[in-house]
Amino acid sequence: MHAVVFQVDMKEGRDDDTRPELEQLIGSVKTVPGFVRGTWTTDGSKGVSMVIMESEEAALEMAANASIPPEASVVFRSADVLEVVGEA
Repeated sequence: MHAVVFQVDMKEGRDDDTRPELEQLIGSVKTVPGFVRGTWTTDGSKGVSMVIMESEEAALEMAANASIPPEASVVFRSADVLEVVGEA
């Protein structure tokens, strides 16, 4: 398995938009071939998510296709693909 670790910055004054956008994103991500599970986190100013995919190929494809519309409540920073080497 491989993880895609996404990092975003939250736009100031857009707190009310974040939850609906995230719910829509999660619904879409769950339908991506190879999806296993995902976790989305924030401290209010930045967000980090980890999406676990069945294979490196699926993770690389997800990372390569990552984009956020300019009108979204967050700004895309990065998407890194990492091998899952352990879980608890």
